[in-house]
Amino acid sequence: MKLKKEYIFIALAIVLLVGYLSVRETDRTEYKLPAIAKIAASDITRIEIARQEGPVVLEKKESTWRIQPQDYPADSGKVTAILDNLEKLFLTALVSESKSYSRYDLEPDKAIRVKAWAGEDLKRDIQIGKTAPTFQHTFVRVGDAPEVYHAQQNLKTAFDQTADKLRDKTVLAFNMEEVTEITITKEGKQTVIRKSEVAPLSTAPAPTPADGAPPADAAAVNPAEVQWLTDQGKPVDLSKMNRLLSTFSRLSCESYLEGKSISDLSNPIAGIVIKGKKDYTLTLYTKDGKDATSYPASSSETGSVFTLSDRQVEPLIADPESPINNNDTDSPKKGENLL
Repeated sequence: MKLKKEYIFIALAIVLLVGYLSVRETDRTEYKLPAIAKIAASDITRIEIARQEGPVVLEKKESTWRIQPQDYPADSGKVTAILDNLEKLFLTALVSESKSYSRYDLEPDKAIRVKAWAGEDLKRDIQIGKTAPTFQHTFVRVGDAPEVYHAQQNLKTAFDQTADKLRDKTVLAFNMEEVTEITITKEGKQTVIRKSEVAPLSTAPAPTPADGAPPADAAAVNPAEVQWLTDQGKPVDLSKMNRLLSTFSRLSCESYLEGKSISDLSNPIAGIVIKGKKDYTLTLYTKDGKDATSYPASSSETGSVFTLSDRQVEPLIADPESPINNNDTDSPKKGENLL
């Protein structure tokens, strides 16, 4: 009888233990993740990114974002990435409550603190540390709360920015199709290249449709061919002209020269004027020293001085034997300068 009672107690204990294990909260639900207020990226009007190197402030003005207090235009792609991460901010797990932040790069001298407002309402306040070993999460704190959490996605890439990194580096932009004339100046010599449209070699009439529909426009069937001619009437290599236009139609600088203005620059060495809906100009200046790897420059599209690499300006300062067509008997001989 005694043995039977022991079995009953053991069985009862097992039932109670199973019941407890089945209803108790798991480790994952023993805590509650802080609620993250919903906000649409389009509602955000101001962003502050505080780093040890100094704060960056972005403000939305109408439909564009500007870096304050200088009011520089911000890179739209980078701002879009920032807004997307702010909108989709999602915490997945509690990592630590120990108030020890060094292993997460969340100590004051390493954390990136990001605040975002919609009008006057503060909607985001997070401290961003290093990327988690998964590379798909980031260690974060919410405001000044001591807890460390996993936030979904690699936030460090989007928010580890300086004002210079966030600044829009576009210094020249135009539609290639609108260009009708280019003037290149180098070493005091000037060459003008104009766009010309000529009838194609084949002028066969447009075929008459079999169904009796109106005949096709002959100009559409045999479109005019584009040529570029110098002011001396010499043909220009079309592929090289397209390369030149492509280079400058969406030109981004390496960096801006803070503290310098256009009036501080001297000794221009080359320049280009591109005529389209308006005149677009770019001027290159002498490098600052023998070891310099880039050229100071200015353009009509920004009042700031900036730098361009050797590769970027090569179409403008290279031996201008091309873009003159090498099949032209009047083309300059190798080594001769056209500009």
